Amino acid sequence: MSEKIDRRKVRTKKLLRKALIEVMERKGAERITVSDLTKEADINRGTFYLHYMDSMDMLKQVKEEIWEGLRQRMDKLDSHEYLQYAEKREPYPAMVKVVEYFGENADFFRVILGPKGDPSFAIRIKEFLKTQHLSKVLQIDLDISNTIIPYDYMVTSIASANLSILQHWIETGRQQPPSAIALMITHIVGNAAFQLLDT
Repeated sequence: MSEKIDRRKVRTKKLLRKALIEVMERKGAERITVSDLTKEADINRGTFYLHYMDSMDMLKQVKEEIWEGLRQRMDKLDSHEYLQYAEKREPYPAMVKVVEYFGENADFFRVILGPKGDPSFAIRIKEFLKTQHLSKVLQIDLDISNTIIPYDYMVTSIASANLSILQHWIETGRQQPPSAIALMITHIVGNAAFQLLDT
């Protein structure tokens, strides 16, 4: 019996998540209501309140679930391995996993990172990339004071470029395989690191 209830809960949450994405795309993240969600998902309000306090609580929980999955994959990116694959001109497997995660949740990322989504989510991804990933890959113990692009600007631009590539991939229907996107990102980050090493 509990297995049947659990399956029902999973199904309801899937319906609500799909409804959240569709309503957010129409109305924007800040204007979603419980009525919008229950109507779109074709469930009653009582069922909704078994899972969430209100529409903003649902949006917050869904964002946290997606973020946690993304963070777990980005945590596995290793700076030394990254440069090894960049030097070989091959996609870094851990980055392939990150791209695959974007693909698995493409509808959510397309909307949350779009004009009617939540700008803070994109900022959160870029800040993580800058502070927890790129800063390690590009951490060079050399004097780079004479480079045209200062270190902090380079890290910021690469974080933005990486996210833009992923957004474009999603917006254009994910026509390339995740390995091709991962190779582009590996190449961009690797080139930046090698340029710093050449200073």
